[in-house]
Amino acid sequence: MNRASWNEAIIAHNSHKVDQHIFFRNKGSTLFMEEKDLLGSLAGLSVCHLQCNAGQDTLSLVTKLGADNPVGVDISDSAIEFATQLSKDSGIKATFIRADIFDYFDKTESDQFDVVFASYGVLGWLSSMERYAAGVNKILKPGGRYCLVEFHPVNFIFNRDLVHEYPYSSAGTPLQESGVSDYVAFSAAGGEDIMPGLKYATGIQGFKNTNPTYEFCWGLADVLGSLVGTGLQLTHFKEYPYSNFCKMYNDMTPEKVEEGTRWHFTGPMLPLMYSLSFQKPYSR
Repeated sequence: MNRASWNEAIIAHNSHKVDQHIFFRNKGSTLFMEEKDLLGSLAGLSVCHLQCNAGQDTLSLVTKLGADNPVGVDISDSAIEFATQLSKDSGIKATFIRADIFDYFDKTESDQFDVVFASYGVLGWLSSMERYAAGVNKILKPGGRYCLVEFHPVNFIFNRDLVHEYPYSSAGTPLQESGVSDYVAFSAAGGEDIMPGLKYATGIQGFKNTNPTYEFCWGLADVLGSLVGTGLQLTHFKEYPYSNFCKMYNDMTPEKVEEGTRWHFTGPMLPLMYSLSFQKPYSR
């Protein structure tokens, strides 16, 4: 059901983005400061981008951070088809694989990647954090890093009207939702550029997803505990009082930064994002 819902949403999302192949051909990037600082230079490293969506951030790993042919994995057929074509049209080399993430972990050989990366709205689609953490640990080389920039779980307990509607952690119990929304249209500040050099288009209007989703709430203890439990070592953790690009609530204030729009909560401070990094220890 989630796969079908994303297949619909990807089409709506990309209807708002103009000439993306030209944007990337001109070395454009959709990465924000948080992930750029966390990842650093990727030159000469093998990189896997989990839940890569339609490939824009994956290609940005090449144009901005020097990655060579990163591997992007996503469950959505529409996302992978779009990403593969975008890579071809822009001349930015990357490999895209359509797979359920747990199937990918099961079928992929161990110790493959120097860096495994994921970002922005990815963990809520996982039915098991422990299985995810084990898969990340499996595909990392000894000494390799797992890097995550994610929306904060406190952020997700509220609906768009700031009503406390969802649990902080559902402990693996799925919550049925109405479907992946057109958050690109909702988040675009006054129809301005999505990123510098990446134009916003009206595209599909009034998008209503006909496919509901099953989503999961994971608290910080769920996330950190599962990764630590595999033997990975925490090397970085930070929280942020803003949300990059994605407008989470109806009442938010935009701030223009170098990479695009950052959204702030208008009331008392809430943690809206966090970043973390783990390293896989060398065998003794």
